[in-house]
Amino acid sequence: MQVGIIGLPNVGKSTIFNVITKANAVVANYPFCTIEPNTGVISVADNMLEGLSKIGESAKLTFASIQFMDIAGLVQGASRGEGLGNKFLSHIREADIVVHVVRCFTDNNIASQGPVDPVADAQTVNAELLLADLETLQRAREKLKSAARTGDKQAAKYLDYSQELADRLNQEEKADTASWPQDAADWLSQLNLLSLKPVIYVANMDETDQSRQYFEKLAVWAGLENTVKFYAQLEWELADVDAEERQQYVQELGIEGGPELLVNRCYRLLDLITFYTINKNEARAWPLKKQSKAIQAAGKIHTDMQKGFIRAEVISAEELLKLGSFTKARETGKLRLEGRDYIVKDRDVIQVRFAV
Repeated sequence: MQVGIIGLPNVGKSTIFNVITKANAVVANYPFCTIEPNTGVISVADNMLEGLSKIGESAKLTFASIQFMDIAGLVQGASRGEGLGNKFLSHIREADIVVHVVRCFTDNNIASQGPVDPVADAQTVNAELLLADLETLQRAREKLKSAARTGDKQAAKYLDYSQELADRLNQEEKADTASWPQDAADWLSQLNLLSLKPVIYVANMDETDQSRQYFEKLAVWAGLENTVKFYAQLEWELADVDAEERQQYVQELGIEGGPELLVNRCYRLLDLITFYTINKNEARAWPLKKQSKAIQAAGKIHTDMQKGFIRAEVISAEELLKLGSFTKARETGKLRLEGRDYIVKDRDVIQVRFAV
């Protein structure tokens, strides 16, 4: 599952990428410092895994993870090939969700395209995504028209959907699949539209009152639940500070939680849950799509487990931590046997029984 970091040039995308991935991507004060995307895998914070590892006497811990991709800055006219144009847009198509970084700080040394206006900046990027989607839609419509002329009823139906979608995009509406019939939603998904991807807006801030006002403006426009504060430059400067000292400093400033909150928000927006496996070698958290079955969870662990699946022993992590051992879980009847069609719940601990 991949998260794409986008935004205008010089808004702090690469700095945010460096903070959350602890990478060393190049950061510079000029447009298109990033050309090819930087990628990094980030662990998802989990306050249960250490306790579970003690129950399993596990030699190591492995956290669930997702991949972040730092994409080159977009400029007005990208949908017509300006800046990195189509290359930029093709990288966004690879992402499952989008982290849209918006400048909410003032720095006269930053090369920018005008005064700080987070809403206008976000709208510039979104307009380019909509224009690119209209081009994609136009190409799809030409194919549907040809098919509909031959009497293809399904093509004719999709052509009607495409006209409604074009009207929505021209009015700068998001192409949200939730409001469409299932067959239309399936067709929309195949188009891989940029404006259809889930978005988190990240306000890149400094410590001034002006920055907080910029954030409030962005949050009103995008919705507070869709907006995350991030003090990228400060977090980067604190990257090498002792963990305890860093925690104290960010708490005093009231800025704690930015990187962790962003990663966890992305994880949830990807519609992922976590399940655990525990043994002597490893206590591991696994990401899994919601509503997945036990057979699919087994396949995440190893293909042999999926092929030879017999049943799964299941208990919630919270319950197992309370009981303190698998032995007590069995004695109290809390460790359940579930079949291949069991729907895995968030924070389930699963032990797969299989034969090969």
